[in-house]
Amino acid sequence: MEADKQDWQVIYQELADLIGEENTLKIFRDFRGSTVSFPMRLMRREALLSHVQNDYLAGMSIHELSAHYQLAERTVCKYIHK
Repeated sequence: MEADKQDWQVIYQELADLIGEENTLKIFRDFRGSTVSFPMRLMRREALLSHVQNDYLAGMSIHELSAHYQLAERTVCKYIHK
């Protein structure tokens, strides 16, 4: 059943291109039928806040922090003043 990748659903083909067929099959077996939603950010908010504050204290500017963490400068300012 799983032998020919070309017979797979498109989402599994795309996933296999990213992470390999073996890992795709593991995901399929563990999560099939599930709905998965990935957060827009990799880091938890608390961790991000801590990193921004520490980098600001280490000398990074608001503009640099904004670019580095892909945050609006206004958000960086909020994080710095918490």
